[in-house]
This record gives sequence, C-alpha cells and structure tokens, in this order.
Amino acid sequence: MVNIAVIGCGTIADEEHLPAFTSMGDVCVTAVADIDPQRLDLIADRFAVKARYEEYRAMLRRERIDAVCICTPNHLHAPMTVDCCRAGKHVLVEKPAATSMAEISRMKAAAEKAGVILMVEQTQRFQPVNEKARQVIQSGTLGGVTGFRATVRSGGPSYWAPDSKWFFNKAEAFGGALADTGIHIIDTIRWITGKEIARVSGFAANLHGKGDVEDSAVITLETTDGRLGMIEAAWNNRPNFLTYQVYCEKGRIETVNYKGLQAALREPQAEMTIDVPGSSATGGPFRYFIDCVKTGTKPFVDIEEGGRSLAVVIAGYRSAATGKAVKVPFSGRA
Repeated sequence: MVNIAVIGCGTIADEEHLPAFTSMGDVCVTAVADIDPQRLDLIADRFAVKARYEEYRAMLRRERIDAVCICTPNHLHAPMTVDCCRAGKHVLVEKPAATSMAEISRMKAAAEKAGVILMVEQTQRFQPVNEKARQVIQSGTLGGVTGFRATVRSGGPSYWAPDSKWFFNKAEAFGGALADTGIHIIDTIRWITGKEIARVSGFAANLHGKGDVEDSAVITLETTDGRLGMIEAAWNNRPNFLTYQVYCEKGRIETVNYKGLQAALREPQAEMTIDVPGSSATGGPFRYFIDCVKTGTKPFVDIEEGGRSLAVVIAGYRSAATGKAVKVPFSGRA
C-alpha cells in the first residue's frame, strides 16, 4: 500500500488527483493540506480523508506518508518539492515544475540526495493519441521530422478554476497562457518528435486586461537540428481547441481535440485514420506515478524533462520582452 498526501485542494486536485488515487486499491490518501480551512474541509470530507492540515510541513512531520502530490500555485512548486524530498517523500509535482531553471536544479539535487522519485505531471504524454503519434513518428514510417505547428486555446482559469485568482498574478503564477496550457503542447511536441528546442522567438499579449500575465502567446521555435515550428497558446477562446500537425519527409500526422489521429502520405498520395487505443499504455499519469514509486523506476517525465519544457517557456517570455530570439539553455539531453 502506498500512502499518499496531496498539498493544495484546488480544482486540479479535486477533479484529477484525488478521484484517481482514491479509486486505486493499492493507494491510501492519508492526508491533505491547504491554507484555506474551508476548502480543506470541503475536499477532505468529499474524499473521506481524515488527516487535514493547514501547514504542510506539520503534515510531513506527523503523518506516515510515502509520496506527495503538489497541486499549489506555481511559485510554491519548487520550495514544497525540496521540503518533501528532504523529508524522504516521493513527489508528483504539477506543471510547470518550477518558475526558473535555478529552481529546477535545486529540485533535482534534493531528489537525488534523498533518493526519491520526482515526477512532473505533464499529462499530455499519457494521452493515447499522443502515445500513438509518438510511436508512428519514432518508427520512421513518415520519414524524418521537418517541422510542426500546434495550437491550444481555451477559456482559461476563469472557466475551469474560477476561485483560483492566483493564475492572473505573475508573482504567484510566473506566467499566463504559455506557462499554463502552452507548456502542455510544448512538452507534447518535444516528446512525440524527439526534438529539442535550441532557439525561441516569442510574442505575448494581455488582450482582456485581467491581471498582469499574458492571455495570448505565439512562439516560433528552432530545434537543435534546424527544424522550425510554431506554437500558440491562448486563454481567450471557447470552446476549448487543441490541435497539432507534425510534418515529415514522407507526409504529416495530426490530431484535433484528441479526436483520432490522421496521417497523410506524400507518395503515393493518401490520407488515413490511425487507430488509437482507448486508454494509456501506462495506465495514465497517476497510475504510472504509483507504479514508479512501488518499483523504484525513474519516470520518463522526470524533473529534467519538466525542466526542458519549462526552459522553452522561459525563453519565450524573454524573447517577448526583448524582441530578440533567445537561446534555450536546457536544450541538450543529459
């Protein structure tokens, strides 16, 4: 039995983490923590969790916990992760993993020193359509990757987490649409193509004037082997829309809102629908994390992978601020 605790009782914990973990027969949600006592009791009661704390460090000291999920505002991810690692707990941290590359380094060092697993919840790697797209691209059937483009647009936190005002506060969130949803598609493109990003040119705008973070961003990317691509992220569109196209030497592959996977061949010219499994080959991010904890397996979306996707976001913001292309400092594989 894996005893797990959740820090942060917001929407993502309520709708994703806690339903998943409380449904697993080999997992016990031992405790939850949140600085809002009313929210804490509401979520703890909903999922029948007896131990509840307004101060997570007290929870780490008092409870018998094997692992912790960190579902707090972005600026707290790094310090909380370091504290949990030092307490000897395995950690699943929400994306973006941190707000700077210095924080990524500290998190990695803390996990390695404690000998614990540190996984970043980049959930798109567990979407069956993305797993299949990666499989097709990595097989070489379509030839080498020549470029890509992707879009992720939604109504933003005002719709999916209306009580979480921190999303619009740069001091807490670090960034807006690019850091929140854009990082999902950045990580997806990196993973399915196997390409690392070397340079970024970016533009960002706050079109609705809410808070001090961007609600729209567009970045153009150059990979380490000279391929070009574009990614856009926005919080100002409903209904939600996500699509990507990966262009290859012999054709392309694409999906829209995860409703199937389409491929087009250049020679002979043909279009086809690729069968996609109904569920993730890993069981999904939460099942996978627990399996890594139980077996001691290093996750394929560890802090270094989370850091590489974060580095692209940071470069995008620097480019938007300076008007110049920015090198990505974390582009090489360790």
